[in-house]
Order: sequence, then C-alpha cells, then structure tokens
Amino acid sequence: MPKLQSANNMPVHAPLYPSPFVPYEARDQRILYAVCRGSEEAIRAILEPTPFDYAGDDRFALSVVDFTNNAKCPFFDVAIVVPVTFHGQPGGHYVFEYEDNDAAIAAGRELWGYPKKQAVIGIDEKPDGTMVGWAERKGTRIVELAITPDADAPLPPKLATLPHLNLRTFPAPDGPGTSLRQVIGRDTSPDLMLKTQQPGRVALSLQPVPGCPLDLFTPFEVLGGYVAVADFFATEENGWGWVVADL
Repeated sequence: MPKLQSANNMPVHAPLYPSPFVPYEARDQRILYAVCRGSEEAIRAILEPTPFDYAGDDRFALSVVDFTNNAKCPFFDVAIVVPVTFHGQPGGHYVFEYEDNDAAIAAGRELWGYPKKQAVIGIDEKPDGTMVGWAERKGTRIVELAITPDADAPLPPKLATLPHLNLRTFPAPDGPGTSLRQVIGRDTSPDLMLKTQQPGRVALSLQPVPGCPLDLFTPFEVLGGYVAVADFFATEENGWGWVVADL
C-alpha cells in the first residue's frame, strides 16, 4: 500500500493509476495513421474556446494506436490532432481522444491535459490485409479507419504536431469556472523506434454522439495514411510533460 503522502491520485489508499506513471513502454505497438484536409473555418471554430491559434493549416491527423503491450497500463488510443501555435510556438493540439482503460484516461487527463474519454476500441485485420481501427461510444461506431496496404499509395504529408500542446483544466469546486488552467507540452517522439511503415489506401468515417461532435471535422478529404509498427518509450527524459504557461 502506498504511503498517503506519496499518493498523487485518488483514492490515496488505492490510487487509480501507478505513480510514478513514467517510465513506461509499449513494444511492437500497432499504429494506424491518416492525414486529412478539413476546413479553416471548422478548425478555427474548434480552437475558439482554447488559448491556441490557427497555424495556417487546415489539415488534421487521426490515429488508432495499440498500447496493450504496456505492463504498467495497457490500453488502445484513438486521437484527432490539429496543428496549432501558442504565442508563436508550433505544436499539435489534441481535439478528441479516446481510450479503453480508466487508469490511462485519468493519468493522461490529470498529468498532461489530454482530453481523453472512454470508448471501446480495437484493431482488426481482414483476410486481404486491410487493418481496421475503430472506436465505439454510446453504442455508435464513432471512428472507423481502414487502411489497405498498397506500395503505390502515397505516404501522408507531414504535419507540425510536435510537441503536443494541451489545455489542462480543473473545474472550480464551488461553482462554475475553473481553479486551474495550464498549457502543457509533451513530446515522446525522440524515443520512438519505428520498425515498419507501410502506406495504404485509406477509408475513414466519423460519426458524432452526444458530447462528441466529431462531425465538426466533416466534410474532409483523406490525403494519405499508413500502418506502422514501433517500439514506444515514455522515458524519464522525454516521457514527462512540462508547464508551458499558467493561464
């Protein structure tokens, strides 16, 4: 049992996620990744209640990633990220993110401001080699990303989405408003070991449910995608985040 003074998340007698949360790793993680073109109007509207500025890029990235080879906290992750700037600093802002482990959801939200919500998530492989990553919430398949390997398909264009720039917000306990608002930066990419990357033909569908207006990104144009295998590491050096600004 952890000592009460060392527990950093609730309940202190049995914390939801392990502390320290870093380091952790997920070897041979499967990654489905696509880049799409949305619209400047939609992305500006999404960013309006945040401290982040439109980066002059109407594209967004969507990923489905398998972190289940993670002994500390196994989970699947689905995310939509848009390029932004904050006081001139470029980065990637997570607009929507879903996971299937409450410990991973709480850790990401509380430590680094990732906007995680619960979903049922999986990656399936069809007989023709097509990889299908999906997320279901409130009985609806809100995300389905299918990538069929094709050596002639273009790799997706690169987006300026690093470091991650998230808005960590804690509500006020005594009424409307917030008691904490911070911009948190995080970048684990220096330690990612990419093992394979295969481009493919991409099909993507997004469906809204109450509280998850994924149709904010529709209509969109798929620009490319790939399936990859990588070893992920959240190291002591790069696995933690940092406070960019107190708001």
